[in-house]
Amino acid sequence: MTDEFTLSVNYKGQEHHFKARLILQGYSHKFLVLINETEVFFEPDEEGSYRAVTMHHQDEKQLAKIDTALLGIIQQKIESILA
Repeated sequence: MTDEFTLSVNYKGQEHHFKARLILQGYSHKFLVLINETEVFFEPDEEGSYRAVTMHHQDEKQLAKIDTALLGIIQQKIESILA
């Protein structure tokens, strides 16, 4: 099951809008966020925070090009939505 939505964040003084999807898998879930044509997956960690994770089919070089500050802002936005 998937639910699509737009995730809006303020990054470097500008509003950015990313396509995102909630992916439910049994008792677990992930968020998929499309950043510059690169799929980035966020999943909950042991403490209940979200982290960006690499999936086996992804090009790690493409993921490495994404600013970690942007990933942190997206993580915070996901956590604020769920709070």
